[in-house]
Amino acid sequence: MKYGFYPGCSYKSEAGYKESVEAVCRVVGIELRELPDWNCCGATSMISMNAEGAHLLTARVFALACKEGFDAVVTTCNACYTALRKTRKILEADPGLLTDINHQLVAEGLNINLLPKVRHLLEVFYQDVDAAAWTGKAPAGIADITVAAYYGCQLTRPWGDLDHPERPQMLDDFIKRLGYTVIDHSAKTLCCGASHFFPYQEQCRPLIEKIIGEARRKGAHMITTLCPLCQLNLDAGQEIRKGPPMPIPYFTQLAGLALGIPPDTLGLNKLLIPMDILLRKFR
Repeated sequence: MKYGFYPGCSYKSEAGYKESVEAVCRVVGIELRELPDWNCCGATSMISMNAEGAHLLTARVFALACKEGFDAVVTTCNACYTALRKTRKILEADPGLLTDINHQLVAEGLNINLLPKVRHLLEVFYQDVDAAAWTGKAPAGIADITVAAYYGCQLTRPWGDLDHPERPQMLDDFIKRLGYTVIDHSAKTLCCGASHFFPYQEQCRPLIEKIIGEARRKGAHMITTLCPLCQLNLDAGQEIRKGPPMPIPYFTQLAGLALGIPPDTLGLNKLLIPMDILLRKFR
């Protein structure tokens, strides 16, 4: 299975996301073809400052996908996912704006002839890969590890068409499919502070403590997420913490462990809060 891949600006610098995505995709037969010469999507902030410029940035990503012959763009970042989807919906509803943007893209020899769909890698793993591909390789004792799924506030909102906007289940179901025990909790879609965490740590720390505290109260050994910024905030935000440390692996890292991929290959050594005790089950 081959997909057009938009990595986004933080993909290669995050704690094992790139390593684990590539390792897992090799095992399950997914080829992510990185779009050549891709650019920043504008994240979720630029559209509030310069909507026209933000739409042009994202539209260029769509044009690159069209040039490469892809009818869908896959990403691993919630902010990229939201920014791409937002512009796609606006262009779909405003043919005049799409025409204007295509005029601006002509200088690069680019054109959007068909708006590509926007998909998160979780959706691809869950919907496109046969469920049997994820089973049968997990080490004994994997069911003893309890995981809290954390979606963040952008994957399922505002539209709620991928999953329930407030009570999503796709990540929970995928982690269960891998063989882990998943605990239900009420902080799945609470905001972690996003980029505000860096200039306003003291104000954002209670958000992080609420998410981690809820998972801990429900008996989770770890929290898994699917967004680079969510992972960083929950991981680094425990520097000053209440209670024992809580590892924050990516969902792709848990998938890799369940498939029998060595921890170092998955970049698990890059987590700020290590999984050493839990990883003994996988060695």
